[in-house]
Amino acid sequence: MAFIISRSSRSFLTSVLNYSPKLLSLNHLRYTSTNPRPLMLMDLPRIVYPNLFYTIRNFFSRMIISGYFDSTFAIKPFSDGARQALTVVSHLIGNNQFDDLSGLVTQQVIDEVKKNYENLTSEQKQKIPIEESEIVFSYPYLIGMIMDEQINSRLVEITMIFHVLKDRNSYQQEVLHAKGDSVANWAATMKKMRNNIVVCNYKFLRDMSKNANDDTWIISGLNHWLPSEYEQQQ
Repeated sequence: MAFIISRSSRSFLTSVLNYSPKLLSLNHLRYTSTNPRPLMLMDLPRIVYPNLFYTIRNFFSRMIISGYFDSTFAIKPFSDGARQALTVVSHLIGNNQFDDLSGLVTQQVIDEVKKNYENLTSEQKQKIPIEESEIVFSYPYLIGMIMDEQINSRLVEITMIFHVLKDRNSYQQEVLHAKGDSVANWAATMKKMRNNIVVCNYKFLRDMSKNANDDTWIISGLNHWLPSEYEQQQ
């Protein structure tokens, strides 16, 4: 399975959402009558942007992996594979094909995602399937390594960030063919874009022990969530 390199700038999501970063760390949400439950597939930390400290640490982690664990490992092909995995897995979830996730996703993740998916509204479910063309930003957030020398175990888990804009091509057409007040049309389009931004956080796990029989990656955690649904607590 492959990985991702960023394809858009951080300023895109910031300008569209225009909200405080403190809102992202809230554990408590304000529910409204129109949206009593925010979109959530797993109860994982909601990660939006790269972390400078982790980026530096990831560089050394990649050197260790390619130097001692797997000489063929490279972040670019991994990132490409992660994008493909996001599209495949998200469509299986959106089509309610949870049995077909076996081998791609751990059973523990499948069970939790299935349970939470059943509680989503029909509108939220429509935002789950992701097309690769809708991914506007993607980045390896954290490369973690778990090593146990006593049993010679080496596990690598990589957390990925994806920013997704649903139906992104339609917004360009709206702006080009808009009539009347261009400022008002732009504001309306930006508001619609804000409501259609989905952030996806995926964790990919692989056993890189010397005696490992399988060299494939499996998804050990995943979440789709809408920043627009999270309101800052008063």
